[in-house]
Amino acid sequence: MFNRAITSLSVAAFTAMTLAAVLPGDSQAQGSASQARPAAQMKVVKPSKPPRPATLKTPARPEKPRPGRQSGPDTPSQLANLVVIPFYNNPHGLPQGFPEHSYCVKKPTGGTPVQIKFWIRNAGGSDSGSFQWTPSFPTAGAAPAQVIANVPANGQVLITQGLPNGCYTPGFSGICQFSISLDDHDEVEEWSEANTFENYCVSPAG
Repeated sequence: MFNRAITSLSVAAFTAMTLAAVLPGDSQAQGSASQARPAAQMKVVKPSKPPRPATLKTPARPEKPRPGRQSGPDTPSQLANLVVIPFYNNPHGLPQGFPEHSYCVKKPTGGTPVQIKFWIRNAGGSDSGSFQWTPSFPTAGAAPAQVIANVPANGQVLITQGLPNGCYTPGFSGICQFSISLDDHDEVEEWSEANTFENYCVSPAG
């Protein structure tokens, strides 16, 4: 009876000691395990933007040339341009102002020229429309102004103008100076406004 009681007490004590040794160890092991495992980290990934669709760029349209404006030194203007062109050339190498050279008309009977002849040319790209021109003589004053209805683009009009009495300076080699002024009232839009042309005739001639 006494031996059974000791044996039961021994078994109970052994069991208690075993439980006390095992349970704390398990809790420490679990704590160590929980400390050893890092907490799971969540990585936020932003959604990527879809690529933009390719767009075709329309090429710029070249500028159209505007009438009357030059786009370069070699580009002819589209405006009118009135100029005076002498009627005669100089086949005999005569000095300026003699008959059949430049403007002075040679008289069939010889003597001092009493007329000048020239072209009014439109060297531009548009019709001139109506305009006035005036011949002037320094020693005899201005002659009456004249009106030309139109000179077409690249066209010309032949003019024969009489020289007034008293135009020649006295002497054997008298000189009759004259000037021709085109578009006196600026009625024609031109790319060059140099519209005054001067020359002279010499007396006697022929």
